[in-house]
Amino acid sequence: MGTSVGPSSGLSPKYQRLIQRTLRIERQPKLELQNERQQKKDTKSVVSDLDGKLSSLQSQLSTLTDTVSSPFEGRSASAAEGTEGFSVSADETASTGSYSLAVNRLASEDGRVSQKFDADKSNLSDFFTNNGAQTFSVDVSTPTDSNPDARTSIDVTVDSDGTNNKEVLSDIQSAVDSAFQSAVDDGTLSADQRPSASVINPTSGTARLSLRSQQTGYQGRLTFSDSSNNLLSELQVNADQIADDTQGGEITEVGTDEASSKLTSEFELNGLTFTRNSNEVTDAVDGVTISLEEKTDTTSSFEVSADEEGAKDAVQEFIDRYNEVNKFLQNKTEVNPDSEERGAFANDGTFQRLEFQLRNDATRPVEGLPDRLNTLEDIGIEASRDGTLELSDEDAFSNALQNDKEALKDLFSGSDGVATRLENRVDSYVEAGGVIDDREDIIDSSIDRIDDRINGLDERLQRRQQQLRDRFAEVQSTIRSLASQQQSISQRLL
Repeated sequence: MGTSVGPSSGLSPKYQRLIQRTLRIERQPKLELQNERQQKKDTKSVVSDLDGKLSSLQSQLSTLTDTVSSPFEGRSASAAEGTEGFSVSADETASTGSYSLAVNRLASEDGRVSQKFDADKSNLSDFFTNNGAQTFSVDVSTPTDSNPDARTSIDVTVDSDGTNNKEVLSDIQSAVDSAFQSAVDDGTLSADQRPSASVINPTSGTARLSLRSQQTGYQGRLTFSDSSNNLLSELQVNADQIADDTQGGEITEVGTDEASSKLTSEFELNGLTFTRNSNEVTDAVDGVTISLEEKTDTTSSFEVSADEEGAKDAVQEFIDRYNEVNKFLQNKTEVNPDSEERGAFANDGTFQRLEFQLRNDATRPVEGLPDRLNTLEDIGIEASRDGTLELSDEDAFSNALQNDKEALKDLFSGSDGVATRLENRVDSYVEAGGVIDDREDIIDSSIDRIDDRINGLDERLQRRQQQLRDRFAEVQSTIRSLASQQQSISQRLL
């Protein structure tokens, strides 16, 4: 709400200027309140920034105190330099050690093909003319967590009116596609469990039906139940033989189990032969994933070790976020000696104490640990004079991780650990209803009170403006009346 005197008031410019000067003086308390309100808002913004930085630190502290997935329990797996054919990774459940590996065969999808037909002849057309519609079934792998060997049978009905072999093969392909698409649509199968069907032409005058599983290994094989008049046998798609240029059957030997099937991957691990249905092997070595990528003629090695880089990265991230909070508090609680500008928290004992408390939590010894490993300094993390932390001795950290891992974990995540202490401290500030929430509520209440006072002053200034207008209007009227009387007297005397 503003206060002003406009030309329409009827007052002379001289009186309008007098009113404006008077109101300018009396408006000073409002300006001071507006300045105070802005300072409160600026302080709240700084408190909000601190909340964000503390929350970021809190997130990293929870990583260091996580007992289920501790960064100090991490494992890394690496293949020897120049290794081809496979890659490896490891999780925290893996045991450290060295291994040798050779890839003998990659897992592949089961492919079946019909015998070769002359495209323009009528062998298959005659079959349907003589036998009518045919229904056969194809079984595909549909593993579940409770039953990895589960399979589902899909019925395929074909009623072809094609006049030559190629047209009939196309009708069979369409029937297979339609049956499996319906199974996907109704949720019987997932899209990646559906086999593909196609008609291929080895030469311009020949045609063959091709079926291919999308799943690898013996587990992902296709199995068949023929129609009443043995359509699949006529095609030789289900023949227990390796297909060649003329006869139908298996593209890769399916075998009778995982061990005998050539659809499975095969590799030698530490001199022992393994077979798996996939090229992604997770159960050969506990906690280690082996990704088979190509067949090799040589044996290579890989090693599982403590994930030193992962642990170091987690600790460095903690240091970075801690330093960010420390520098922020230091900047906001001090007075600039050159400009004498005071930080937002320069007179705030709560946040000044927090700066000291965080430094103390980070640097004092952890109870219950041996003297050689009870401070951050013992693992190569030094505190500078301004309170910031630095990992200055990576060898000391590596040594603690390799030789005193449990003590290292307790240094951070024990009941009196550095990360535990800091996490408890930070939680009391950033949790709902914590110190920062209370402080923001206090600032908001203070701003509301200032707003009320400003509104009161606006109303008073409005009334004051009207009073001044009325007074000066009365004075102006009196002066004009006296001037008129004086002029009248003068005229009579003359």
